[in-house]
Amino acid sequence: MITPSLASRPFLNTRPVWLMTIAAGGIALIMIVLNLRFFLITNRAVEDEIATRDALEEQYSELGTAARQEIAILNRVPWRSLEARVNATNLVLQEHAFSWLQMLDDIERVMPYDVRLTRITPSVSPEGVMLAFEVVARNRDAMLGFIDNLVEDPRFDDPTLGSERTPEDSSTGTYVLTMRVKYLASEGAS
Repeated sequence: MITPSLASRPFLNTRPVWLMTIAAGGIALIMIVLNLRFFLITNRAVEDEIATRDALEEQYSELGTAARQEIAILNRVPWRSLEARVNATNLVLQEHAFSWLQMLDDIERVMPYDVRLTRITPSVSPEGVMLAFEVVARNRDAMLGFIDNLVEDPRFDDPTLGSERTPEDSSTGTYVLTMRVKYLASEGAS
């Protein structure tokens, strides 16, 4: 036999739905609290980074201003005339550092016995020391020996002959030779 239902409406078991809703609401509430906590912690870190960035931007601005001021000061310096003065000073220092004794010793070392030096003119420049010679010799072989010695010696470079007079052309009856050679004072020291 079937017992008739006396309820005015049918019974629906909504307990599981309510339990799931409460559980989902609790989880959502926990997630909201965790998200809020994470936001606050991250926000503090971001505020610190923003403060650091602002300080760096201010420092960058100050350095930029200081650099522009320094550039303005440097632009007022007369660089071309300063460079010319420095070059002139360096040339004077090179002239003072030039050793006549060392040069004469080096010339004596390469000069054969039969050759005599009658005139020497050194000229100091930023490129080095150029020597202008006038030498006399009784024979042509001694003159050629002198030129060979200059070519072989490491202290002399690029000998250039100027003029040569033979005994027939000169009033002294000797060979007379004028020449230029680059003197490398600091190289090839013995």
